[in-house]
Amino acid sequence: MRVAIGQFGGPTPVLNASLFGALEVFAAAGGEARGVRGGARGLEAGDLLPLDGPPQHWLLEAPGAALGAGRHRLDAEGLDRALQALRRAQCDALLVCGGNGTMALGAALADAAARSGAPLLVAGVPKTIDNDIEGTDHSPGYPSAATFVARAFRDLGTDLRAMAGFEDIRLVEVMGRDAGWLCGAAALARAHPADMPQLVLLPEVPVDPQALAEEVRRLHARDGSVLVAVAEGVRTADGRRPGAGALDAAGRRPVLGGAARTLAEVLRARLGLAVRGESLAFLPRCLASAATALDRSEARRLGRRAARELLAGRGGVMAALAPRAAGETRGAIRCVPLSDVAGRDRPLPPGMRDLGPAFAAWLAPLLDLPRPWPRVTW
Repeated sequence: MRVAIGQFGGPTPVLNASLFGALEVFAAAGGEARGVRGGARGLEAGDLLPLDGPPQHWLLEAPGAALGAGRHRLDAEGLDRALQALRRAQCDALLVCGGNGTMALGAALADAAARSGAPLLVAGVPKTIDNDIEGTDHSPGYPSAATFVARAFRDLGTDLRAMAGFEDIRLVEVMGRDAGWLCGAAALARAHPADMPQLVLLPEVPVDPQALAEEVRRLHARDGSVLVAVAEGVRTADGRRPGAGALDAAGRRPVLGGAARTLAEVLRARLGLAVRGESLAFLPRCLASAATALDRSEARRLGRRAARELLAGRGGVMAALAPRAAGETRGAIRCVPLSDVAGRDRPLPPGMRDLGPAFAAWLAPLLDLPRPWPRVTW
């Protein structure tokens, strides 16, 4: 069997571990692997390279996307060009690593191939720090990014307390367009009810700037300083996204980034306090030193499972993590139909949007957090 493997969308700290897992299974089975360079663009252009022999171990620890990824949408003609390229390369199967859009791409390619009379086996491996893919308990990349966010806000809160009397309010932006899973991890920084951040703004919960200002005023009077975690996709009740820019290169969606700075300006004008708007930017998805052993292991295991499905002649599936029991860290692996996942978003469920005990009980076993700093008052 000859299999093409591609990485799509934004990278994660453990995306290459899934590539490693798939390659080690194909190598052991005597299969041939071809790497798709540059994600969907490379697939459309037929830019494939041989990945012969055992995989290189540096893939287990390197962040980014070793094959190149990026965002590119294939229209009907692009899908046809991609299929023709795979046929020229004599590929029997395709393994895609990516998010819900990538799973939709895989499903569309499999459907188009079936209609043409030349079937193509397609299997997927989930990948996103946003954790917004249906069908899996969580996605590889998310535990590492969530650990980074929780650690960062724990230390940002400690830093802000040290600046009491000089810096009043700090808003810090976290990636997450439509789902609050990642920004919500900031709540796990609170080892004590009085810890920071006092507020976490999610895309699923509309923000009222006036109500936000009043709540920040109250918290500042009580605590002396206020730390706010802000999802980049936070929106007001009328659907506006503070800080959103022009449409992306594909002309599909506004480029996000700037919500914290925009809301900081609102608070500064209304409260007359020292307010700073900052961002964690891309660090949660690219910092290799924040990758957790659990996350690397799961990414590798899912890559292996997807490869085994293809070698067994089973396509149209995504390797996924089954729901965990309460307090359980390591979940079982199962396969779900691509059609159940393709293009479907997974927001933070209503029962977890308060970021209370239910959310903490689900997330805490996935995180690698040190013991909290002691609360000392001299």
